[in-house]
Amino acid sequence: AMKEDGVHIWGDGSTYKGNDIERFYRYGLLVNPNLRIYKPWLDQAFIDELGGRREMSELLERAGIGYRMSKEKAYSTDSNLWGATHEAKDLEHLDRGMKIVEPIMGVAFWREDVDIRPEEVRVTFEEGVPVALNGRRFDDELELVLEANRIGGRHGLGMSDQIENRIIEAKSRGVYEAPGMALLWIAYERLVTGIHNEATLEQYRDMGRRLGRLLYEGRWFDPQSLMLRETLQRWVAKAITGDVWLELRRGNDYTILNTDSPNLTYKPERLTMEKGEAAFTPADRIGQLHMRNLDIEDSRQKLRVYAHAGLLGPQTFEGMRLLDEGEEEKS
Repeated sequence: AMKEDGVHIWGDGSTYKGNDIERFYRYGLLVNPNLRIYKPWLDQAFIDELGGRREMSELLERAGIGYRMSKEKAYSTDSNLWGATHEAKDLEHLDRGMKIVEPIMGVAFWREDVDIRPEEVRVTFEEGVPVALNGRRFDDELELVLEANRIGGRHGLGMSDQIENRIIEAKSRGVYEAPGMALLWIAYERLVTGIHNEATLEQYRDMGRRLGRLLYEGRWFDPQSLMLRETLQRWVAKAITGDVWLELRRGNDYTILNTDSPNLTYKPERLTMEKGEAAFTPADRIGQLHMRNLDIEDSRQKLRVYAHAGLLGPQTFEGMRLLDEGEEEKS
C-alpha cells in the first residue's frame, strides 16, 4: 500500500536494543528495496532529548496524551492476536517474579482469590489445521484463535517466564501470555507423537526449533525458512488429523483425557502386558537382542581405545568389570 501511494519512507518505534528493529528493517527492504528507513531510536539527537521509556512517558503526560503504559506501571507490554509480552522496567530484575504482572489475555492463576474451575476441552485438527473447539467448527480461522484464547485464558494457560537470547546475543527476560497457542500446541503435539515414528519426531523437533529461531530473527521469507516450512507442513502436518480431549485447571496444569485419530500408529495390542497373541514372540525378541551384540562389542572396544588414549580414567570403569584385553584373549 505504501509503494502504491508513492511512499518510500518508513519510521517505527522499535528500540535499538531489541529484536523488532532488525525484523522491520529486513521485512521492509525485502518488500521494497528502495525504502528509506528512519528509526528514532537510532537518532542520537532523539535519544539525548528523550532518553528512555520513563522520559517518553513523562513527555506524553505533559502533553496531555493518554498512554496505556504510563510511568507508574512496573513493566511494558506488547501484544497481538497470538500473545502478549511483558518486559522492561521492574521485569529487568530477576528478583521480580511473574506475580507483578496483570495478565491481559487471561487470569492471574497464582492468586487464591481467582476462582478457576476445571474445564474439559476438545480440540479437532484436520491435516495439521485446527478446525473445531468443543465440537464447534469454525469457518473463520480468526474466530477459532479468539475462542482458543478465551478458553485458555480462563485458566491462565500458556503463561511463562523466559530468559532468551536476542538477535544480538544479549539475554533478555520477559513474561509471556499465549493461551490459545498453548491450547492448540498441546493438542497438536499429542497427535504428532501418536501418529509419527521416532525418527520423524526427531527431525520435526530439530527443524521446528531451527524454524522458530529463523522466525525470531525476522527470516520468515528467507530460502532456508521456506524449505523448513514446506517440509514440516507437507510431511508432518498433513497427517495430523484427529481429536484431543483435555481437562484444563490452573495455569499450565492440565490432563489429557483422550486421543483419537484415524492415523494413529499407537496400537496397544503391540505392547500389551496381557497374555495372548502379540505382534511378536519372545523368540523374536531374543533374535533382535542377539543382533545388538555387534554394536555392544564395538562400544567395548571404543571404551578401551579411549582409556589407552588417556581420555577415560580408571574410575570410569568402576562397577562395570570390563575385561581387559589379556583376559578377553584367553576366553
